Amino acid sequence: MTILLNDPIFHNEDAARAHLESIRWPDGPNCPHCGNADPARIRALKGKSTRPGLYQCNACRQHFTVTVGSVMERSKIPLTKWVAAFHLMASSKKGVSAHQLHRMLGITYKSAWFLAHRVREAMKLDPETSGPIGGEGKTVEADETYFGRRENPKPSPARRGRPYIKRKKPFDKMSVVL
Repeated sequence: MTILLNDPIFHNEDAARAHLESIRWPDGPNCPHCGNADPARIRALKGKSTRPGLYQCNACRQHFTVTVGSVMERSKIPLTKWVAAFHLMASSKKGVSAHQLHRMLGITYKSAWFLAHRVREAMKLDPETSGPIGGEGKTVEADETYFGRRENPKPSPARRGRPYIKRKKPFDKMSVVL
């Protein structure tokens, strides 16, 4: 499936919302508050005073949209920008910086930084399913690595005669060596 950047989901808010709803709710809307999936108990609110894409669950009486419970929740950034950012970051081989999103989407750098971090958070692997580095029961080797402090710390040449503070043991009183 190829997605072109002239696709309506990148330019039309209603098309972007419908696209996100088809991805998140393939069998119809589900209430993120109580988990109700009965289509007879969920209704779309339509009227002059309601925003587009608003649903009401008649089981818990809560309002929700496609963004509730996702990284897009409570964001002022339009859905078209979110969909474009998801597409750009997922299809990029080497990743996309916030500066590049700022230039390509025509939003402020602050908004692009926020958006990039949220998209990366959504794309993060679940640590419970990803497992340890190398795989389950495998050994990971590293060269030229040490852990902890040196036994005989050597003062830096940049000190130039200033006193060297040496700790005898961790969390003990400090002594000054001249």
